[in-house]
Amino acid sequence: MDQAQLLKGVLELAVLAVIARGETYGYAIVSTLEQAGFDGVGDASVYGTLRRLEQAGHLNSRLAASDSGPARKYYAVTASGAEQLKTGTDTWSRINSAFEGLVRQ
Repeated sequence: MDQAQLLKGVLELAVLAVIARGETYGYAIVSTLEQAGFDGVGDASVYGTLRRLEQAGHLNSRLAASDSGPARKYYAVTASGAEQLKTGTDTWSRINSAFEGLVRQ
């Protein structure tokens, strides 16, 4: 299976997990995902995911001046975003356990 296809299914959950660690901005989110092993995650995919999560009410954002260029948009998880992360994490754990059970048989 193509990693890009699998990544699409978990990108929202991964982005929420990164932001749940503390308020952060887009480029830092992309970098954190890449360092965690989400190879090939593109800026456009992450920024699109951020827009969708914000429109759904799972994220709040604010603009802050930057010393090294244009203002940065910082994101924070809302209460509904925290609930979405918990629900998604629980679902992911169940799927992962089921998959591991199939692979080990």
